[in-house]
Formats: sequence, C-alpha cells, structure tokens
Amino acid sequence: MLKIIGNHISPFVRKVLAVCDIKGLRYEVDSIVPFFGNERFGELSPLRRIPVLIDGAIVINDSSVICEYLEEKWPKVPVLPGEPAKRAEARFLDEFADTRLADVVLWKVFGRTLIAPAVFGAERDTAAIGRTVAEELPGVMDLLELWAPGNGFKFNNTLGLADVSVASHFANFQWARQKLDASRWPRAASWIERVSQSAPLMQLNAIGEKLLRVPPDAHRPVLKGLGVAVASETLGTNAPRRGPMTVF
Repeated sequence: MLKIIGNHISPFVRKVLAVCDIKGLRYEVDSIVPFFGNERFGELSPLRRIPVLIDGAIVINDSSVICEYLEEKWPKVPVLPGEPAKRAEARFLDEFADTRLADVVLWKVFGRTLIAPAVFGAERDTAAIGRTVAEELPGVMDLLELWAPGNGFKFNNTLGLADVSVASHFANFQWARQKLDASRWPRAASWIERVSQSAPLMQLNAIGEKLLRVPPDAHRPVLKGLGVAVASETLGTNAPRRGPMTVF
C-alpha cells in the first residue's frame, strides 16, 4: 500500500490523494502538518514540505512529481490527456496552480489568515490579506477565466490533474473566509465549483475542513473515525519548526 505523508488541509496533498482516488489506488496517510515534522520527516523531505509519497523503498517529493510518477506507473486510468500538446497544457496548468496560484491564494491569503496565527502565533495581517485579494487575485482569476472550459472539465470532459490542481486551492480560499466574485469570473468560478463538487475532491475537501477544526495531534483519531486508512506510526511532533521554505 502507498503511504502519503501530509494532511488533507494542504491543497497539494489533496491533489495527490485525488489522483490516487481517480486511479483506484489504495493508500494510507500519515497526517502531519509540515511545520510539526520530526527529524526523520526532514530526512525524507529536505524542504520540509508535504506531500511525500512512499512506495516501498521509493520516496518521492513534490506533488506534481508524485502525480506524474503515479500516472506513469498506473496509466490505466489517466489524469493527463494523451495528445502531446494537451498534455503539455495540463502540465502548465498544474505548474501555474503550484506557483502563482499557490503564492496568492494559499500563502498570502490562507497562510496569513490561518497558518501564521495558528502555528506561529503571528498577528493576522488583515491589511496584507486585503491588498492581495484586491491587487493580486484579479490577475490570477483573469487568466483562469481565459483558460476555464465552458462546461465539464478541462480535457475530454474527464476529471484530471489540471482540474484538481487548480480547484484544490479554492477550498483553502473559502476556509480563509473569502469568496470568489462569480459575476466577474463566471467561467472560472463555474469550473472551480464543478470540480470541487465532483468525486473525489468534494470528499477530500470535507475531510480537510474537519481537520482544520482540530489541533494537529487530533488528526489521526478524526481520520480513523472517517474511515481513512491511517499509518501505524507518525513523523509528527508537538512543536512547530520553520523549514527552509517557510514563507512567514
């Protein structure tokens, strides 16, 4: 069975879990917040980021690299289109979601709203959050409005990596008490909503929201109660630490 280190609050982790679910792959989760990983976690994830995939003796970092590994090893149910140009476009959308979208939505909005205060005791910078939503988010959403499909999913009307990569971040956006202006970006908002309401992302988002309401040391029993396979041992600790890629 595959092991995935990381928790459902992370859009990167939910992306990997969604790909596993689409492909019908069995996995167990070591639900840790990356800032609470022990020394062994640091050895497995040099940047102290999640997710980490363990497949037997193989250890793989980075959500996109993990998803491509899963696609290549288990190609029967694809999450990338077969035609080379469309496949490249899907990879670009995944990269855009991991970089610019994550920078604006995950780190500058969700991170400042919830992670920095809850994990590091920092004061919530509402002014900076407001500036991000007013000044940076529109440029991101204008691009998504341009790229969004008019109906269904991005490629072949089949849920795939590009859809999940983009939509995953907007659960975190909502958890940060933000709402997209659907009248300004109707195609993008409709696409994100369709993906978010599809299986398996709807279930994964619901689990993430439940975990958000409890401390990290309570994640394991909550997951077990929800029927999620939980790793027998954890790499989590009780004290946060900043990694080399921590942005707060």
